This record gives sequence, structure tokens and C-alpha cells, in this order.
Amino acid sequence: MIRIKTCKPLLFVLFALALFSCNSDDDANPEDSEEIIATKEKLVGNWKLVSSTIDNKSVSPSEFECLKKSIATFNQDGTYKLTFLKPGSSSTNLCSKTSTQSGTYTVIGLNSVTFFNFDSEIKLIDDTLQITSKITNGNEEQDQIDIFIRSDNTELEENPEEETDDLETDNDNGNEEANTFDGTEVIKNILGKWKIDSDQDCLQKNTMEFKSQSVFEFIQHKKTFNRRDLLNYNVSVSYPLPESIKAAVTKGNDMVVFDTSATCQFIKTSTLEYIVKDEKTIVLKNISGIKLLLQDNKTIKLIYTFTDSSVNEQVREFVYKKL
Repeated sequence: MIRIKTCKPLLFVLFALALFSCNSDDDANPEDSEEIIATKEKLVGNWKLVSSTIDNKSVSPSEFECLKKSIATFNQDGTYKLTFLKPGSSSTNLCSKTSTQSGTYTVIGLNSVTFFNFDSEIKLIDDTLQITSKITNGNEEQDQIDIFIRSDNTELEENPEEETDDLETDNDNGNEEANTFDGTEVIKNILGKWKIDSDQDCLQKNTMEFKSQSVFEFIQHKKTFNRRDLLNYNVSVSYPLPESIKAAVTKGNDMVVFDTSATCQFIKTSTLEYIVKDEKTIVLKNISGIKLLLQDNKTIKLIYTFTDSSVNEQVREFVYKKL
């Protein structure tokens, strides 16, 4: 009879190693899954471009005016689409040139994503998407870095308390009605500088001035500014907002100064045209949201109609006194 001897200690060791290996795999999978789920939850949604640099220098406001409208969308099914907007030719509308890329992505770990069918380098870094592209300027190759943040990021929120601190003075290109009123006498009374009747911080520094040739100068002050203000005036700034920001930019009728070291960090000077509609009413050409009512020779009431962040129409009134 043949006897087969087995080594019980060896079998026990092999069994223990196999069991440990299985347990290790079981332990690792849930952890990886949690990291993948967390990363995908952070990625899925709409992203907005907030900063663009070329060789570490911010692009000009004229370039950023279109770039800031670029968006990235990541879907739950693992697909994505990025749309960059750029200025078109002089014969076309502004921002008519688009560059679109789409493809698929795979989340492979915490903040680690592989993107397919994408020509540039794209990284998920903390709360940002960083896209690095090679561009050619003449014979020189440069690095363009575009930073996107989620569209629901708190930096893009509007502060309801400041909705009327900066009255909108962009042209709305509305059709002006023919004006037949002779406003000569009214103009004699309103010519000069007027100051807002307020004791609130920087608001009390607001002035308006009626000049000859129907020129109207409107100066507004705000104590602080935010990312929305910078984007509105086409200023590209890194994320998160740096402590020190200084910029001066002209957009349409407005010249805006941003300065975090100033008492009033936001100052906007608007040069507009006024029209005397009747003996009591003054309007601003192509600015439908602002109306000026002459109360007496020393008092003007400014009525501002706007749509708030909840898409509700609001009306605010401000009193100005002649200096």
C-alpha cells in the first residue's frame, strides 16, 4: 500500500495566504469605488471658464470677452463636450468663432480622470479643470492655460445686497422714440454736478454730472467686488481670487477700476448721453433701466428698474442733490 504524506503546516500557510489575498481585494474595491464615485460626482455638470493665460500672462480683456463664455459639460454616462468661443472676423458677430471637442472620459481614482479624443492636456485639480494647449504666435509656440470652475461655484454667486450698488449702464440698443420737446430751460437748471443723498459707505461718493452737448457722466462706487464683477468687465483672474487685484478696463461706455487696496475697491465711470423728454423727465440714450425725475432745481430722483437674480423685476430709487 502506498501512503501519501501531506504537510499540514504548509497547507495551512497556503490557505491563510489565499484567504488574506481575497480579503485584501475585497477591502480595496470598496475604497476605490468610493473614490471613483466622489470624483465623478465632482466632475459631472457644467463648468465655466474664469481664467485664461498665455505663457503665464493673463489674456487681454478683448480676448477674454469671448473666452469667458466657453463652457465644459460632463455627463453621467461618461461623455463630455467642451466649447471654446473666440472672436470672429470683423464682418461677423462677436464671439461667432467656436471650437468644440467631445469624447469620453473614465474616472480611475481620486481626482484622477482619463480623457479620450482630446488634443490638449486636461487635469482635474482640486475644484478646477485645467486645460493646457499649445498655440502658435508667429514662429513661437506658447502654452495657453484655461481654468474652469463649476457653474454652481460660490465665487460665481451674486450678492443680493449689492444688486443695486452697480447700476447697469450697458447699451440695450433699444429704439429711441423721436423727441420733440425743447429742453433748453431744463438743461440750464440741471447743468453741473450732483451727489447722491446717502450716508452708506462708498455709495455716498456716487455723483452724476450733466455737461454741455448732452454729455452725462455717472460715477459709481462699491466697497468690494467679486468674481462676477471681474467677468462682467472681461478681467481674467486666477482661481481662487488672489488677495491683491489691480486692474483698469474700458468696456463700452464704462471705465472701471478694480483695486483691493482702495477704500472703495470698485469705481465705475460711465460717459453717456442724456435726453430731456419733458420738463420733469430725463432719460439716458439706449439705457432703458434708468430714468431721472427732476423734483425741483436742487433735487433729482433716479429710478432704476432691473431684474434680480430670481428673475423678478425690481425698482430702486435714489435721490441726488445739486452741489
